[in-house]
Amino acid sequence: MFARSLAQNSGLDFAVFTGGDIAPLGRDAVTELHKLFDWAKTSRKGLLLFVDEADAFLQSRETNRISEDQRNALNAFLFRTGTESNEFMMVYASNQPSQFDEAVM
Repeated sequence: MFARSLAQNSGLDFAVFTGGDIAPLGRDAVTELHKLFDWAKTSRKGLLLFVDEADAFLQSRETNRISEDQRNALNAFLFRTGTESNEFMMVYASNQPSQFDEAVM
């Protein structure tokens, strides 16, 4: 509800996913993330991307708990979010932001 309200008040389209949505995608996670950011490029309004439980997806690559597929998805995500953009806005929700990869911060 927060993401929808924020997007509406900002005049943006919005998408919501949880950090736990990425791991089950396996190798397809990278492709799906690129599709999401490609959609942001075509949106006339721009896109607000709300990532709930973001620490489950954006966790440090230095940990042994991250799989190769998750590492690849995180790298793709960082590639697409590494510079300022007028195409999208990111909002992360987490109870454990200390687990975020340094590049996210």
